[in-house]
Amino acid sequence: MGRRRTETPGKAQQRARRAGAAVSAPVALLVAGAGADEAAGAGLGLVFVLTAAAAAALAAVLCPRGRTWWVLAAPPLFIAVVAVGGQLAAGAGRSGGSLVMAVVHWALDTFPAMLAAEATAAVVLAGRALRPGRGRRAAHA
Repeated sequence: MGRRRTETPGKAQQRARRAGAAVSAPVALLVAGAGADEAAGAGLGLVFVLTAAAAAALAAVLCPRGRTWWVLAAPPLFIAVVAVGGQLAAGAGRSGGSLVMAVVHWALDTFPAMLAAEATAAVVLAGRALRPGRGRRAAHA
């Protein structure tokens, strides 16, 4: 029978801290980009797109190897939430238009950021997959 690996409490805490950093640091970067673009007054634009790509790259670098699936799944959700929150905080939802028009506007504003984040995450994860990593055993194919 196979031996079961036990994890020391110190390693479990270290893993939890890394997982927290893999989420909180990219989200903070994304929020900062949305805030900078909204403060400039032109709505979400190039700064938001660039910070979304940087946040996705950071998440792809920080995430543990076995948990990389979420890096491709999470950017659209996080970007949408941050964009809607940022635009509501900036008062963009009070312009008197319909909710449908506001949703279409948010979707159009966030699509370039989502595309950039997904493409960046895919490139970084592909690079990680092709690079020989630490802890990889030669016996496993």
